[in-house]
Amino acid sequence: MFRTGAQFMLLALLAGLALMSQSRIEPLASWDDAFADFLAMNCPRHAAPSSVTLIGINDSYLADHPWPWNPLGFSVFFQSVLPLKPGVIAVDQVLDWDRAMVLPEDQAGKLPQYEKILRDNVLRAPKALLGARLGIPEDPQVIPPLQEVPLLHNIRGSLSEIPEFTAVELQPSEAYRLSSTIGFTNLPDRHARFNSVPLVLRYRGQVTPTFPLQAVLLSAKLTPDDVTVELGSFLDIGKKFHIPIDAAGRMRVDFGAPYGHFAYDEVPLAKEQKLAGLKPIVPIDEMTGGIVLLSRTDTAARTIPLAARRNGSPGELFAAAMATIQAESFILPAPVWAQYAVIGVFALLSFPVPRWKKGTTIIAGLFSLVVYLLVALAVFGRWLVWLPGVVPAGIVAVGVLFRIVTPDSFGRPKRPVIL
Repeated sequence: MFRTGAQFMLLALLAGLALMSQSRIEPLASWDDAFADFLAMNCPRHAAPSSVTLIGINDSYLADHPWPWNPLGFSVFFQSVLPLKPGVIAVDQVLDWDRAMVLPEDQAGKLPQYEKILRDNVLRAPKALLGARLGIPEDPQVIPPLQEVPLLHNIRGSLSEIPEFTAVELQPSEAYRLSSTIGFTNLPDRHARFNSVPLVLRYRGQVTPTFPLQAVLLSAKLTPDDVTVELGSFLDIGKKFHIPIDAAGRMRVDFGAPYGHFAYDEVPLAKEQKLAGLKPIVPIDEMTGGIVLLSRTDTAARTIPLAARRNGSPGELFAAAMATIQAESFILPAPVWAQYAVIGVFALLSFPVPRWKKGTTIIAGLFSLVVYLLVALAVFGRWLVWLPGVVPAGIVAVGVLFRIVTPDSFGRPKRPVIL
């Protein structure tokens, strides 16, 4: 049983081909995706910079300013960042105090006054992007009124895999919608790990851009008419970005793409330090001309399992997605020929396995995986291509297992010497 080098090579080839054919099926697909995320988070590379800054509403600030906020809380944010001249000011919360953020009765009296202050600040923004949500009515027989939403018209391919909604569930109040752009923040209800983000959704059969895509469009000074979509292949934003997407319109997010991340209470202090001629505690100059996103990053908001092996907030996912697009840091799987090459190399390396002792086989297997990891990091850092992780690990595991259960003697038994 697998006692010669040729037999072990055949075993490695069969194991590798079987794993490769099943690598897009769970749980192997999740394991391979996790390997790609590991490469993205740990690969030393010189990623192109992005002009995205996430302003996180953290636990320490919410301890003194409990959620939900009234309009005055958001007005303070606009007043803090407007002097820094960002290109786009984005808020992924739905600014609707009738349904999305219902205030206690003691604050309701001053709501009209606070809303006017916020409306004036939104008008001062060069470009404002506000969050909204699509949904489905509880009673499918009741068709809600058709709402005006941004639409994409240059679409090719089947729309069947794009999530479809029939109602605008939540959106900013009309006063804010008239002076801003809305972007839909819907994410899949069930997802093992959020290593991708939808760039398009369907509203009553029409394709609409999502929040991160709208932010990049505003920053690039383009409109939805400048977007071309080939579902299952790419999404082009004018002639500036060529984004690979799947059939559902999702883009893989590179969590290694750099973007700024400041705490909400750091921005006003840093602005005062800059005006006083002191060095700011955070580099707020990075916001000039870029996308500034206000989003909750507190513990209660970290409800989605990110591919970075931690729970995070939707705002963190959106910021990483925007940075991925701006830095053009699109992670792609290795081509098929490269996967066959990996199988061939490990098959060749398995030829001397029957001659090794069992302990030596284990050490050699671990060493080969370490070398492969270094090669995978180098390839990823150079081309943003991730080599398969399940296939080589599976080949080594199968080879080591069969070597352990194989007797130390190999080949035909020696004939007895007749004197």
